[in-house]
Amino acid sequence: MHHLRGARALLAGAATAALLLGGALGASADPINPATGQIDRARPVDGVGSDTTQDLNNGLAAVVTNGGQLVLGSWDATGSATIQTRSGGATFVRPNGSGNGVNALKAAKTSGQWQGATLSPSDITFARSSSAPSTPAANGAYSYIPLAVDAVTYASATAGVPDGLTKADLTAIYSASNGQNVALSNGQTYTIGLQSNTNADIVPFLPQTGSGTRSFFIGQLGLSETTLGSAVAWTYTGGSVQEHDGAALAAVPGSIVPFSIAQHVAQGNADALTTLYGVDVQDRRHGAVLHAVTSGGSAVEPVNTDGTLNTAFPIARPVFTVVQFAEIATNANLASAFVGAGGAVYSAVSDEDTFTIEDFGFGSLINRETGVNGVPINGVTYRAGDTTSLRSN
Repeated sequence: MHHLRGARALLAGAATAALLLGGALGASADPINPATGQIDRARPVDGVGSDTTQDLNNGLAAVVTNGGQLVLGSWDATGSATIQTRSGGATFVRPNGSGNGVNALKAAKTSGQWQGATLSPSDITFARSSSAPSTPAANGAYSYIPLAVDAVTYASATAGVPDGLTKADLTAIYSASNGQNVALSNGQTYTIGLQSNTNADIVPFLPQTGSGTRSFFIGQLGLSETTLGSAVAWTYTGGSVQEHDGAALAAVPGSIVPFSIAQHVAQGNADALTTLYGVDVQDRRHGAVLHAVTSGGSAVEPVNTDGTLNTAFPIARPVFTVVQFAEIATNANLASAFVGAGGAVYSAVSDEDTFTIEDFGFGSLINRETGVNGVPINGVTYRAGDTTSLRSN
């Protein structure tokens, strides 16, 4: 079987699909029953959490089956204030971000409380996470299963932000105090400050608390929540800075924020993805532009010339599906989707025979040419479907 690759193949495939379907596909951010067009609360495997991988998981939910039935239900990080994943189940606050998704999963599996609602184990089966656990445990109750490859860079939407900064430059910016002058590797000195500081040349933002991208990016810069500079904020005059949404960048001159490269690619292909998969991919870039990062003396571009993620980008990361380890042995739908290199999500394709993981801007952990499973990232090899190497409580 031949699988088309890259943004050009995706766009070509979507154009063909549009002709075949007459543009009639409905689109939604939450699971939709294709027969009724209504919210589907009968999927056996429901997931919540990360904004970064919500669109990818929505695409997977549209094509992954077991016994001829769609099995995955992925509920977006934002949307209605509350969700109900199954008929008769709890109605609860929509978990926004990796950390909140994992916490909600843990609440469900222990029949505990999430934001005032008592959950049951069947309310949530998996959490989407764009970051690894902060405290791994060899025999932990929860398994972080590698799903795909992403990378993160800084983005801006207004003039004056320097391109090709180093990680050391970004560390200096995100540890700066409000109004501090910082000399960067391009030989220029910039005033770092809050939105309210009219003298600020660069205004550093982070996504909302609970974001996996936030925790990953801070860690990559060698910082922590307690060592961030006073110039750093995660709210602006328009509200909270939602991850992978350029609204704050467009509103605040000189502002920067970490941005998933895969999300940026997917948002740029929003119309094609909506046509091809029938899912609602929103273009939230608001003019946000991804920047190169300089590593080893050379500027490394975030995307390849064909518009796909540059998996050799210096701030690369795996993204994960988090599940209760014990449930792997008892939930056949969960296992068929996510466990082992043969898990359905890792080889899922669209009706146009394009790989879903790559269609949504991510890189595959399985080499499509050789079939070898495993990609080294920061000295660790991550394998698709590996349920044992990374666990946590």
